[in-house]
Amino acid sequence: MTTRKRGFTLIELLVVIAIIAILAAILFPVFAQARESARKTSCLSNHKQAGLGQLMYLQDYDETFVLYATFGENLLRDNGTVYRNYLGWPAEIQPYVKNKDIFTCPDVKDLGFITATNSARKLLYSSIGYNYGYLAVFTPGANTDPNPFIPLTLAAVKKPASIVMDMDSQGADWADPGHATVWLWEGPTVDPPDATFSANGFYNNGWGGTCGDQTTYYEFPCYGGATFHHSGGTNVPLVMPNGGANVVFVDGHTKHYKCGGLVAGTTYSATKPASSTQVINPSAYLWNPNYD
Repeated sequence: MTTRKRGFTLIELLVVIAIIAILAAILFPVFAQARESARKTSCLSNHKQAGLGQLMYLQDYDETFVLYATFGENLLRDNGTVYRNYLGWPAEIQPYVKNKDIFTCPDVKDLGFITATNSARKLLYSSIGYNYGYLAVFTPGANTDPNPFIPLTLAAVKKPASIVMDMDSQGADWADPGHATVWLWEGPTVDPPDATFSANGFYNNGWGGTCGDQTTYYEFPCYGGATFHHSGGTNVPLVMPNGGANVVFVDGHTKHYKCGGLVAGTTYSATKPASSTQVINPSAYLWNPNYD
């Protein structure tokens, strides 16, 4: 007598497929979150290294902060030809960090362009933005080069552990679509949340829900070059960014922040123009080194 082997019925197969689909729906977001968490941690480590490089530079230059850009010195391509006729601060601290890759976050929007062929792009289109406006004094005509900023000394920062030095920035989004030019005043920098216009400070549009400042090219328009793409951050007009950003403070420590934490002490509102954002509680504000 032969025994007939029994196969799966159609219903049993459908049940198995349904179970697999349910497990996939549960696990795939978990895997995506784990992958994003790893990217965030990697970027935070990169920020730490860049911050330490800035502090080493500072110690070698009489405790003076690095300028966001130095004119008259050329940024070279890998083949030795001139890429730009100035150096951004990431290039200035290369002797200390000896690593171009730390300036490129894996979450940056235009990663393929930045990492292709010419490693100088990693320095020009840095994913780490410098608080250049408040860590320097806007002094038109003070320099012989086109840069009107005079960098501060460390002694001018009253609360080094509470003042932003760097945070996640736009990288290549601060350029025209063909990347032929870069918005030099921004470059690898971030504007602070408050809108300022002062002979003793500098001009800044501020952070907010609406602005008219080159929004075509920004990943997060109206946030001065800052990005909040970690933890699934997306930009929705008139809504506070829901993601987070990595931040380096002047004393060198790093921390992950939501947008709300970085605008503390201001009148910021995602439903109001960026130009209306002003500081109302200096002790809570994380950007201006003059505040106690």
